[in-house]
Amino acid sequence: MISKSEHCFLTDFKNFFDFKNFFGVAQYKSRMKTRSVAHIFVLLAIIIYGACALLVLIRSTPTPVKFIVEKRWVIYNGFCLRPYVHAGRDVTLRLLSSPTDPNDALLTKLPWDDPSTFEDDLTLLSHTSASALDEKYLAELVTNWRGPISLAVFCQGRFDEEYVLDKIDRVLGLLDNPEDASKLSVHIMLDRVGKLSCDQSESQLREESSEDTTFFASYPINTVRNVARLFSASTYIALADSDFLFSAGFYDKVLPILRRNIPIGSKKALLYRIFEISETEAQNRHHQLNKTDLKEVMKLRKGRVFHVREHPHGHVVPNLTQWLRAPESNEPGLFNFTVDLRERYSWEFQFTGLRDVPYFDEAFPYRYHNNVALRWEVCRAGYQLLPIEDLFVYHTLEENKNGKDDMKLKNRAMNRNRYKFFRAKKAFAARMQRLYPDTIENCPDLNHD
Repeated sequence: MISKSEHCFLTDFKNFFDFKNFFGVAQYKSRMKTRSVAHIFVLLAIIIYGACALLVLIRSTPTPVKFIVEKRWVIYNGFCLRPYVHAGRDVTLRLLSSPTDPNDALLTKLPWDDPSTFEDDLTLLSHTSASALDEKYLAELVTNWRGPISLAVFCQGRFDEEYVLDKIDRVLGLLDNPEDASKLSVHIMLDRVGKLSCDQSESQLREESSEDTTFFASYPINTVRNVARLFSASTYIALADSDFLFSAGFYDKVLPILRRNIPIGSKKALLYRIFEISETEAQNRHHQLNKTDLKEVMKLRKGRVFHVREHPHGHVVPNLTQWLRAPESNEPGLFNFTVDLRERYSWEFQFTGLRDVPYFDEAFPYRYHNNVALRWEVCRAGYQLLPIEDLFVYHTLEENKNGKDDMKLKNRAMNRNRYKFFRAKKAFAARMQRLYPDTIENCPDLNHD
């Protein structure tokens, strides 16, 4: 298969030589008895074109265009984005406009990506605010995932780019194997102040406080998630918060399942389970838990389905008992049962699939169905969820309830965003009916609350 970059190169090559006109000239010159000169040019063109075609055929998989970022800022939807403030050695960079433009790049809308033009790989997309960026958690995630990671960080106040880079340096220092960070890319994002440039906005925002309810309420969670995806470069993507971790070998085991079952152009995604596990038990196993470990910690009452007590309908995947009892495999595959989404209004199912799944709806505010809205659209867009064996994601349970998450502050932020949510949901429902009118009976009723 020929990638976009190779296709464009070959098209330019053919246009440059204009083969049809060229051979017409050769025929005319043969009648003028100058055939030998024409033959030389024809032979030269064929040799060069043949070498180019051979180079393309040798490459068995499509490769994305590798962009080089020379701009400092990208302006998008009232925000300033700076991609790749950190990029590991093996990160594929992506540019969204001409590097010769002296101004900040302007992105008016998120692009639709053709998965076939990207690397045949799986990138974990994650996000955080700079104030919540925890070097310990991120180092554990990098070691645990062992594949490409695109992390978007929202900066505010004194938690600026310099602060983020210092945290990343600390992450690198915590890694037992520095090679684990070779595919880590980090991108920052901040509010654009009025019509100020991004540099001016960054300077002004350093003077503002970022540790009150207003900051939590204004955290643009779905835009940050989309930025992580925007600056990734793989055919397949997985989504996770920055404090989630994965079962042992998840990346290496799930990628073959994706390649076998989620072909480019399909409306399918892999469904996996999510749990919460005692931090002590997870650390005792060096955050390399398999399903056998999971069953052990659940028997000790040190593990359970994620938020099963606080939000029982939000994360439970059916047939848990059968899934746990099934023998664990070194090469897991699909776990056969049919997923019905119609009665699962608040289900934040965990999935991985092609990069052309819908983007997060950026109108949904923090703490109010911002995550589940994507799941609603995945359903309305007609995706089929394929459950998988053995593999899972988990969040650690801290014995000390005074952890880094201030739930009272976040809940106050949720109350501030109540009316934003209802406006966003109304507009979302209208958009779903406009885009996917035929799937309304197959998906949750958006008039639920």
